[in-house]
Amino acid sequence: MSAKSRLLRLAEHLREYLLLYVILSIVIALPIGYYNAGFFKTHKPLVKEIILTLAILTLYPSMVQLKSEKFGSELKSKVKETIVALIIIFIIAPLTAMYLAGFITHKSVAIGFVAANSVPASSASIAYVLLAEGNIEFATLLAVISIIGALFTVPAYIGWFARSVAVNVPLKVLGESVGLALLTPYILGQLTRIYIIKMRARKILKQKNGGFPCTRERVIEGNRISIAEIMSHIEDALECIEGKLGKAVKPYLSLSTMITMLILIGFLIANKAYLLIEKPGIALQIIGFQLVIYAVVIASLIAVTLLLRLTYEDHMGMAFISITKNESVAAAVSVMAIGSAAAIPAALVPAIQPVIAILYLAAAPLIRRIARK
Repeated sequence: MSAKSRLLRLAEHLREYLLLYVILSIVIALPIGYYNAGFFKTHKPLVKEIILTLAILTLYPSMVQLKSEKFGSELKSKVKETIVALIIIFIIAPLTAMYLAGFITHKSVAIGFVAANSVPASSASIAYVLLAEGNIEFATLLAVISIIGALFTVPAYIGWFARSVAVNVPLKVLGESVGLALLTPYILGQLTRIYIIKMRARKILKQKNGGFPCTRERVIEGNRISIAEIMSHIEDALECIEGKLGKAVKPYLSLSTMITMLILIGFLIANKAYLLIEKPGIALQIIGFQLVIYAVVIASLIAVTLLLRLTYEDHMGMAFISITKNESVAAAVSVMAIGSAAAIPAALVPAIQPVIAILYLAAAPLIRRIARK
């Protein structure tokens, strides 16, 4: 078996059993962190840098896959649906988190819980939309808007809640942490994807005797293609190439994301293992409150689907962007702006988030019955 085949099989294996590996990562990290609590306490700057680096490495591959340049037409046709989705993403979920966080006694953990529910979704959420046969274009639109909006809403909600519990978190520090943790990998990921597309386009333009690398109705094929013909169909060619490249590199990007995410979760748990073992109620609170937030968000989604008669495809496009959050962003922001204890929710939420997503996929037949045909 070739190295490529082994990597592809590993990616598929991790994707299938990701939840088990997340739990395993937590279980392994707890005793390691507990018996090495002194190391984490005396090396706080190093720990902070490692967490930030792992968070960015986890984010970057998903940002490469996010298609953000062609959502103008989708926005024009989905104004009502977009507004409703943004209300759920930017108002209902964060405000519910703020209310529940008020019951968490550890202030830093409480602020981190708000952060974990204020961050945007990532392109990984779109994979669930694809599995559910939802509206991919609408989901991509929401993912991009949620990333842009989070640059302003995440610092606002964290700062608001921090002030309410008498914790001083400078707005400038919050803004810088969100910008570094979210905007940097987003820009680098988009530049990487656009650069690959342009390079492939140039190669096609240089081909005098070859056809396009895949078949589409409007793409010219044949043994000889003139430059004029290529130029007249360049838009289709670029879309075709992007699809081919995206499909080819997606397993490797997914593998990189999953491995770095597992390492990040393990490191976050190990960093605060002593606190979690000494006070297990904190972890139970986070998990319990997170389930309440999922229930509120799902109820809101079903309610607006019934009231506005949304289609099944649009509902699913909205649902997974609203439910699944990019906890790597929350971890990075929490560690940079608040403290390492604030990253505990970001480490625990990935242990239950896939379960909720999979259960929602299983509920697809029910959603089809209540959505507009």
